[in-house]
Formats: sequence, structure tokens, C-alpha cells
Amino acid sequence: MLKALSVFGAAVVVVSLASTANAALIAGENFDGGAVNLLGTQNVYDYGAGGGSGNDVFGRVSQFRTGGTGMPYDVADDTAYDVSGGGVYPDDQLGIAGGFKNAFFAMNNMDAVGVNNATWTFDVSSAVVEIQHILISFAAMGDFEAASTDGFLIEAQLDGSGYREIFKARTDEDASLTYNPLDGGYELTADDPLELFIDGEPGWLDPIYIDNWHIMGGGFLGGSTAFYGQVGSELDIRLSWTGTPSGSEPMGIDSININGVVPEPAGVSLLILGGLLVTRRRR
Repeated sequence: MLKALSVFGAAVVVVSLASTANAALIAGENFDGGAVNLLGTQNVYDYGAGGGSGNDVFGRVSQFRTGGTGMPYDVADDTAYDVSGGGVYPDDQLGIAGGFKNAFFAMNNMDAVGVNNATWTFDVSSAVVEIQHILISFAAMGDFEAASTDGFLIEAQLDGSGYREIFKARTDEDASLTYNPLDGGYELTADDPLELFIDGEPGWLDPIYIDNWHIMGGGFLGGSTAFYGQVGSELDIRLSWTGTPSGSEPMGIDSININGVVPEPAGVSLLILGGLLVTRRRR
């Protein structure tokens, strides 16, 4: 009888864990001071402090009007607000971030900065059931060129297992794009937008072209499933570029979110309770 009770107690624990496991944010970086389980970074600097200067940037930027570092005028939409730090410019026709946008990681004329990669290392050990999605918000604007290798590459690795591609942006010289309106209302239509590939694949039905951020959101939120169903301790995400990216074609990433399945505290409590039950029955 005691043996049967012990087995029953263990079965209750298993069921309770399964029924209280939910998908949740397990790690992330929003570039606004709200990082979750971020263990460290490499080559991640603020604009003006190692991440670029003038109109060249490969680093974290934040809008000047709210006390931030500012950003290159190519990156900023200054049509209605002083985002760059150079003043309001109603005739501005280029910029991926206007007066509503918080801090993010920007890229413009990156070869002038001298750094070609940045890495974020996250603790993902809380996803004891599985990792699910890696989500990143992207923005870009301009007439990009394939010849100068405009674009970027984002790779990830779990516990040092080797990097694999999760996102890639490359120029499509056979397309054009009308971008979201700037804060002042101007709409840019330009040839050769950046096409986004997710886990090595293009868009399922149509190409995915990266837009600029605007007050209603904009840009593009991409989700990789490269590590879906896996578990581990540390996940590295690396952003890099190659070639000689030309200037006046800003790009940016924001809101790196890693989702996974974790047991709720109630499930953990039942696990402890079940363990006590089994222990008592054996005495």
C-alpha cells in the first residue's frame, strides 16, 4: 500500500508540471536598461563612446531630445523632433527612428567605425522544458547596394556548439519599397530595399522587405526557430557585417527577445510537495 501511494505521489508531480509549464520571455535586451538574463556583451558600445561618431555608427543610440546620446542624422528622423542632436529639420527625407523611438542598436557606414561584429550572451537555463523563438525587431531605409555588401548577418550558438545563421539582410536590386512616413509626413520610395531571410529562408509567400520604424510600430519583427525544442545554459547572438557598407542607408535592431517554456512556481511547489510525500511514505 505504501509503495502504491509513493508512485501515485510521483505521478501527480509529473502531471502538475506539465499543466503549469508556459511559454515566457526567458532572456532579452531592449537597449533601454531593461535587459533580462544578459550575462555580457562584446563590442557593444554607445554612439560617441566607441560605437561611432559623426554620421558613422555601429552601436547603441538613443534620441537626443530625451537626454540620450543622439545618433547620426541619417539614422534619425528629425522632421518633427530633435532626435539626432543636430536640431529639427523639417525637410529631412531619411531616418529609421523618429521622436517616439527609444534606444536601439544602429548601423550606418559601418566600415568607418572599425568594428564588424557585436555579441550578446544570455542565460537561457530557465527554459528547462525548451527554447522556442528568438525574436528581433529590424528597421532599414534607403537605396542599398549589393556591390558594397550592404546588409547584416545575425547568428546564434547554444553552449558554444557553433554559430548558425538565424537572420540575414541582403539587397534586392530588382525591387523598390515605399517606406513608412516620417514624423513630418514625408514618404520615401527607393529602389533596392533590404530583404530579410529567416533561418536561411526567404518569406513564405512574398519577400520580406525591412521598413523603417514609425509611430505605429513599423520595421519588421522576425522570429527564428533555429533552436526550437532545445535546452541549454548560454545563448550567444552575434551581429556582423562584411564588405564595405556604404553610408546614408541606416539600419537598426531592437528588442532581442528569447522565449522558452518554463514551469510556473506552482509547479515547482507541487514538485517539492510530491517529493515530501514520497519521502514520508517510505519511512
